[in-house]
Amino acid sequence: MAEPSDLVDWLERLEQRHPREIDLGLTRIARVADRLGLRPFPAPVLTVAGTNGKGTVTHCAAALARAAGRRVGAYTSPHLLRFNERIAIDGIPAGDAAIVRAFEAIEAARGTISLSYFETATLAALWLFRDAAVELAVLEVGLGGRLDATNILDADVAVITRIGLDHREWLGDTVEAIAIEKAGIARRDRPVILGERDYPASMDAALAAAGARSLRAGRDWHWVCSGGELTVTTARGCRLDVPLADALEPGNVAAAVCAVDSLIPLAPGAVAEALRAVSVPGRRERRALGAGELWLDVAHNPDAAAGLADALARAPAGATHGLCAIMEDKDLAGIFAPLAGRLDSLVVCDLPGNGRAASVEKLAAAAAAAGVTRVLRAGDLDTGWRALAPRIAG
Repeated sequence: MAEPSDLVDWLERLEQRHPREIDLGLTRIARVADRLGLRPFPAPVLTVAGTNGKGTVTHCAAALARAAGRRVGAYTSPHLLRFNERIAIDGIPAGDAAIVRAFEAIEAARGTISLSYFETATLAALWLFRDAAVELAVLEVGLGGRLDATNILDADVAVITRIGLDHREWLGDTVEAIAIEKAGIARRDRPVILGERDYPASMDAALAAAGARSLRAGRDWHWVCSGGELTVTTARGCRLDVPLADALEPGNVAAAVCAVDSLIPLAPGAVAEALRAVSVPGRRERRALGAGELWLDVAHNPDAAAGLADALARAPAGATHGLCAIMEDKDLAGIFAPLAGRLDSLVVCDLPGNGRAASVEKLAAAAAAAGVTRVLRAGDLDTGWRALAPRIAG
């Protein structure tokens, strides 16, 4: 078979090569990482796990470290439009040629070891970060934590955001079981920033067993939010006033501040400037559209949907129309339930060619059962958008 010639070819090859889309475990990827000389990693590592909020913490932490004068690599997933979004150095996505060079190096090193798409992407990010001599690597966990590909590196600081029910087929059917998987990114004698005030009891037990230094919001460090201004008192006693964008959850921003402050002294002015410019694509992203406003949100579990519903409740009065496609393995009833009272209508869409997507019939039935009063069907997102856009634009 001919070698891939460009990034598109490489990604198509990676999607088809490994027998399982998700293949949790560290043995295979760790062997290839060692062949590439990626362990131990030559820069501090900040790893972020949790059910919701990981992307916000990762983006904020990277921005804060850059504002403190550090060269930063940030690895996020999934991407929205282009694979390159997953690997950013100093806020700039990696170019096609650079990613291809990383893939070629991984291909030469792996031999007969089979790697999943996500494992290869993770190694590519680490390879490029090392090549760029980053001074901090910020890694967003893809799934769980304990067995996620990012966990081949020992985190100097870990962050665990809110825990909820998601990916139950991989992580367990209870928040207690899922919390143990998330806690797997912790390391002995190293700090773990807990951005929420309440976690399952299993979290405390798992972190204690790991010997990690657990730093919980409301106990070991503090944040308060009032009038769009966030005040964080970090675990080392530094008080920082932070402007808060409407789209960002204050607890996630605060966790990023506390995590970076444990590695790098933060200047108040630099913190405010850095976070004022942060936006996280697809997280309550708001755009003007004629007389209305378009919100883009990747909420895909009940907890995220509840957060979106709360944000909609605070939005200016007016009709709210929704458009969505959802994977079949998600909790459809749990997603639609908090949103039902906020939507005047909902267009549900199929994703042709995607075997994981829930059918429009299944989506429509779940939305109606949750109380959405007007549900329309569309064969794909483009068709759905054409039906919906005129209502938003006014």
